[in-house]
Amino acid sequence: MALPSTDRGAAASVAGSEKRHAVEFTAGAGEYFRIWIVNLALTIVTLGIYSAWAKVRKRRYFYGHTRIDGEAFEYRANPLAILKGRLIAVALFAVFYAIGHYAPLYIWVIYLVLLFAGPWLVVRSLAFNAYNTAYRNVRFAFSGTYRTCLGLVLGYGLLTLVTLGLGFPFLRRRLVQFAAESHSYGTTRFALDEGFKKPFVRPYFVVIGVSFLLGIALVVFFAGVGIVAGANAKAGARVPAWMPSAMIAGAVVFYALIFLQIAYIKARTVNAVWNHLSVGPVRFASALRARDLIWLYFSNFVAVMLTVGLATPWAAVRSMRYRASKTTVVASGMLDGFAQAEAQRVSVAGEEMADFFDIDIAL
Repeated sequence: MALPSTDRGAAASVAGSEKRHAVEFTAGAGEYFRIWIVNLALTIVTLGIYSAWAKVRKRRYFYGHTRIDGEAFEYRANPLAILKGRLIAVALFAVFYAIGHYAPLYIWVIYLVLLFAGPWLVVRSLAFNAYNTAYRNVRFAFSGTYRTCLGLVLGYGLLTLVTLGLGFPFLRRRLVQFAAESHSYGTTRFALDEGFKKPFVRPYFVVIGVSFLLGIALVVFFAGVGIVAGANAKAGARVPAWMPSAMIAGAVVFYALIFLQIAYIKARTVNAVWNHLSVGPVRFASALRARDLIWLYFSNFVAVMLTVGLATPWAAVRSMRYRASKTTVVASGMLDGFAQAEAQRVSVAGEEMADFFDIDIAL
């Protein structure tokens, strides 16, 4: 884990003309718990209205404790803008629910609307979040278009359907590439080199292959258990004492495999993206490990369940701290000079305010 420091030189090690800056996450679970519990209470009391302010408070706290080269990020969103977007979303959900409940024959209309509206929501959300994020007083920006996103969803979505799901890794890869390359820091665009493609897609097919083989093994296992149970029933014998335990063990193995697959794909795909991403003279490095994520997810889940949700802040801080500790920023030169240059260019070019929608999209 990176050591907290306000000394910019302490966090960077010089390697030739490059400087490596560890990403630091300095938030504390106890401090965030106070913010979280107040947000939760006010959201409940106000029947959800305060959730917009709660989201801004959370993000400002998390962004403010995420540091690179001693400088923290900023989150500048207006809660009222988020609230307006959520009210519109609630109204649309109510309309969709009414159609599904009172006019089920027209349920296809909902799916059709979602198909074409989904990419628009993705684009507006990414634009909103980018515009309201800043580092060293320079805002990020998102220039992706609805047409491009819709084309990806329709084209690769059709491929996914035709291949019975085998095209999904390519759909997700293209959406991630679209999101990454459409972002910019000030006026400098992010770039994602071609080397990320194979490392990004490969984990999905590894999981598909392993899942197929293990699926066959589990089917054979449960079929064998069923045959034994049926034979005992016909013979009037009791069910063997080991059989219930075997069934439970089989179910545990099944869900554990799903858990392992999620962690494996997450670690590999995140590394594939960040290890090939750059913006101007700055590139990134990520070293997430699947076994670390497995333990992180499992222990967080157990802690949250045992505390009836009260360990949620601890789990969130712990996850962010791990992610930061495995991420490094590599700059060819000083970050100060790059940030100052971007600030000057942006002040001349100017930017427009993003839309009022703010929907979390996990690409």
